[in-house]
Amino acid sequence: MRRLNLRGWNRRTILTCTSALALAGGAGAAAYFLPLQAVVTEAHALASTDMMDVSAALGMRLQNLTVEGRENTDREDLLAALDIERGAPILAIDVAKARDAVEALPWVKTAKIERRLPDAVHVIIEERAAYALWQRGARYSLVDRDGKAIADIPEADQSLPLIVGPDAPAHAAELFDILASNHPELAPRVRAAVRVGNRRWNLYLDAYENGIAVRLPDDDLRGALDRLATLERDHKILERDLDFIDLRLPDRLIVRVHNEPVLDAVKPVAVPKKAPPRTI
Repeated sequence: MRRLNLRGWNRRTILTCTSALALAGGAGAAAYFLPLQAVVTEAHALASTDMMDVSAALGMRLQNLTVEGRENTDREDLLAALDIERGAPILAIDVAKARDAVEALPWVKTAKIERRLPDAVHVIIEERAAYALWQRGARYSLVDRDGKAIADIPEADQSLPLIVGPDAPAHAAELFDILASNHPELAPRVRAAVRVGNRRWNLYLDAYENGIAVRLPDDDLRGALDRLATLERDHKILERDLDFIDLRLPDRLIVRVHNEPVLDAVKPVAVPKKAPPRTI
């Protein structure tokens, strides 16, 4: 074990300072500033190393690792991120580096690493909550409400709403929050939400493959959902045998009955015919 040797350290410091002064000559303070800075850096490193040795000799070595909040994070991935071994000097553990590595794991939203002297490290994890299932072709990924992809899964999880589209994760929370707060009777019926052209949604109610598609507008999402809820309350429109309900136009409702041509539920505004040319 290395012991603190203040006498030896002072001698080394004096010799280094003397060398620095000899090299500097009469060039002034700036000429020997860097050697003095090196001396301070070396002294700090020696003192830190000696402190680690002394603390380890006093029993301050890692013996216990406890974790709080881990549900989905893989144990082996967590240990690899922490990169600490039993018996290591506990004061030598870089808790900031360990925290950054743990927060880089897919399920981890935030992490806190605590030394609990003399011999323990405690890890507190806040994990991300799966909010929706993002489909990209045959690939399914769990995403949180912030739009961050958490992990891929082999198949669709029917307990989560399905979202489709390159930018769907970034906008899904707004859509589902409006449904949950304003129309809780509709929210559980939404099986999929498809982002169209990075600007609007198509909702699929009751089923993705054979359910009714509700085409929402680019803007006034809240107003369109209010309109859908009113149509369902007053006319039970979602109980009809429809392929889609188009709400993109504020002054008309367009629907298509299953296996039938498009039916415009509001009479179109008549466009006057042009008068024939007059002969003068």
